[in-house]
Amino acid sequence: MTVRFTVTEERTVRRIGLEGRLSAEEIEELEQLVGDDPSAVYLDLAELRSADGCGLALLRRLRREGFEMCGVPPHLAWRIEEDPS
Repeated sequence: MTVRFTVTEERTVRRIGLEGRLSAEEIEELEQLVGDDPSAVYLDLAELRSADGCGLALLRRLRREGFEMCGVPPHLAWRIEEDPS
């Protein structure tokens, strides 16, 4: 495993912290943790060091679906915001 997920329940919102490198192997686990309600979850990416192509694709999709992301490192922010199509 190259990334560690830390889940904290904060009142009515679940904080999911990512630490390390997000890769294809962890995509399914993160999707399960996130669920399908953007208003109930936010991702804390302050300790995320890198993400492979699959990881970036998931983060882009979650952003488009309305999931909040905080602490996004500058070297990843522009890659998450860019439209690869």
